[in-house]
Amino acid sequence: MRIGILGGTFDPVHLGHLAAARAAMECAHLDRVVLIPTGVPPHRRRAVADPEQRVAMSRLAVEGQEDLDVSDIEVRRGDVSYTADTLRELERRLPDDELFLILGWDAARLFSTWHSPEEVRRLASIVVVSRPGSGSPDAVALEAAGLGGKRTIVCARPTPDISGSELRRAIAEGRPVSNQLPAAVADFIAKNGLYGHNRQVGC
Repeated sequence: MRIGILGGTFDPVHLGHLAAARAAMECAHLDRVVLIPTGVPPHRRRAVADPEQRVAMSRLAVEGQEDLDVSDIEVRRGDVSYTADTLRELERRLPDDELFLILGWDAARLFSTWHSPEEVRRLASIVVVSRPGSGSPDAVALEAAGLGGKRTIVCARPTPDISGSELRRAIAEGRPVSNQLPAAVADFIAKNGLYGHNRQVGC
């Protein structure tokens, strides 16, 4: 099987994440996409929602969609979540499957600064999904990011322009966000009082 891997803080998971998964699925002809919430993000400040809440929201977001799944592999690791480590573990678990790492171009353009980028490239093909505001990369930009070559697929599909920080800010201010979140995730946030009073909201 061709398995897509979409990592992120998912703080909270929103419709932009799901759209990126669907776009990558179409562009790279993937059989399934697995969302993997980070435990301790290496490149960002800690998430506002705790790891278990982010896993729970992710599972609610994909509920009923058989070609989307969620793994808590990084949350259970409990340490900094390096993509190379995650892919090595997935390769051991799924030896007969082909792995595809899904990245928005905003994250992919920094790929050469990652921990063990060569190992990431060895373990998985890369699917770069265009992001609102950051466009779609050309061959020169991909080479500069360390993503040149045949094992990189550029997926220029429109996805919703949703920012996690802006979404958290909107929730804190009581603005409507139902057009940015799966309904089950919005309900979970409301029931658990997430983002409303946290000082990190908007960061």
